[in-house]
Amino acid sequence: MTRSHEPLIRLARFKVEELQKQMAELDRSKQALTQQIERLEASVPEEQAAATESKDGYLAYGSYAQAVIKRKENIRASLHEVESQSDALRDRLSEAFQELKKYELMEERRLARAEAAFRSAEQAEMDELAQNRHRRAH
Repeated sequence: MTRSHEPLIRLARFKVEELQKQMAELDRSKQALTQQIERLEASVPEEQAAATESKDGYLAYGSYAQAVIKRKENIRASLHEVESQSDALRDRLSEAFQELKKYELMEERRLARAEAAFRSAEQAEMDELAQNRHRRAH
């Protein structure tokens, strides 16, 4: 009889779960970066309004605007990097799912063969009993 594929299934399932956790972490990172960009964009009109109230505010706004632009560029670069990691991880996760499915199918086939062998042996035993009864009866 062939060996069980359960250890391979458990290992493949663990790998899938770990990759899913990593994907969730990347998704949280993407969301946090997107929220940072949104907060920066939301702060610009407030700062523009404050800048019009005084000459110092007006002069400081230029530096502030440049800092916001640079910060958004940095966050977008980080976001792009996280998205690249996410794409690569999505590919690895897809491969891990396929591997898990392969092992699960192998185990299903093994169990089906074992069940068929059991039924065949059971049927052979029943046939032998029937033949013995038939011989004794005649």
